[in-house]
Amino acid sequence: MRSWCLCRICTCGRHRCPHGTTRIYENAGLFCPTTEYLEKYPPYGSALPPQSLKPKQEFRAGRGKMEGMTTFKSDYRPYEIVKQPRHVPEEYKPKQGEIDLGTTYKRDFNSYQVQPVAIVRPLERKHIKKGKLDTVPTYKEGGAHGRSEGATEFPKYER
Repeated sequence: MRSWCLCRICTCGRHRCPHGTTRIYENAGLFCPTTEYLEKYPPYGSALPPQSLKPKQEFRAGRGKMEGMTTFKSDYRPYEIVKQPRHVPEEYKPKQGEIDLGTTYKRDFNSYQVQPVAIVRPLERKHIKKGKLDTVPTYKEGGAHGRSEGATEFPKYER
């Protein structure tokens, strides 16, 4: 089995080739960029790179333990809560005498006896079939084609 270099196996971009550049480029003195960034932006010549803005560790060394105080706690301080005195109700004393258990509804709307309603329609309907029904339906009469006697004809208007 042949051993492959990591740069030939993985193309995800997270892994770097462990062996670096080859000797051909080191001895020749030629610049061999490995990324597109190095091709577009070559390293500085005589000028120094800009200083880092990251704070140095020596400035942070003197700090002690954090207070744990937030700006909300420092701006809005709690105040003393005073409980309101509780209202003590008076002791219940029932009134002397009789109690009227009537309501205003009973007083205003007195009940009265209701009489049964007299029936207008008879309880049983008697169907009497005495004679023959002597009529002609409209589809046999020709109501759509013919005119009835009381119909008036309106004059036609031309447009």
